[in-house]
Amino acid sequence: MRYDAIIFDLDGTLLDTIEDISAAINSALEKCGYSHRYDKEGTKHLIGDGADALVRRALKEKSGDLQAFNELKGFYMPIYREHNCDKAKPFQGLVETLVSLEKEGVSLFVATNKPDALAQVVLAKKMGEVHFKAIVGVKEGDPVKPNPYSVNLIMDRFGLEKERTLYVGDSHVDLDTAANAGLDACLCLWGYDFYTDELKARAGYLAKVPADLLEIVRG
Repeated sequence: MRYDAIIFDLDGTLLDTIEDISAAINSALEKCGYSHRYDKEGTKHLIGDGADALVRRALKEKSGDLQAFNELKGFYMPIYREHNCDKAKPFQGLVETLVSLEKEGVSLFVATNKPDALAQVVLAKKMGEVHFKAIVGVKEGDPVKPNPYSVNLIMDRFGLEKERTLYVGDSHVDLDTAANAGLDACLCLWGYDFYTDELKARAGYLAKVPADLLEIVRG
């Protein structure tokens, strides 16, 4: 076994959450009087760096307007809290793969830029069959990925060895996070990023489907 621990990103890696995020930000934009909206593809350009970055990007040319930011975030967060589990679902085959990894003795963790309380809720509801030893989301004042803060919390708390720990995510943010934490990275190709040859070349491993993780971990 090459790796005995895996730290996963959440949105776009474990769960397909894009419809709930899109619906929530569009509802918030409507309440604030904006005319523009984001479809699923457009929402992919908003996410990856936490809720604050999402809200700023959604504001377009008003991204630097603090009053506009506070107003939009004030609507977005309660809407998303209420509806974050409406359509979210695990990517096909992922639950079965993670259960298999657990049976082989691999410890599973999550480090996400999603607000911590929401991460706990959505994973409990949508991936309750999987036992994650720790789920670390963003709390007020925490640095967000690609800062390795959340990953390092997990590594230190559980005494994980870097050479035996794999980081799995779907985006350039995740590859940067893994590099900053000194971990090998696997880029899953079922997520939200735009998988250019340049991006794929940066990853230590590529997983086209969840079952690929089994072979990568086994070495």
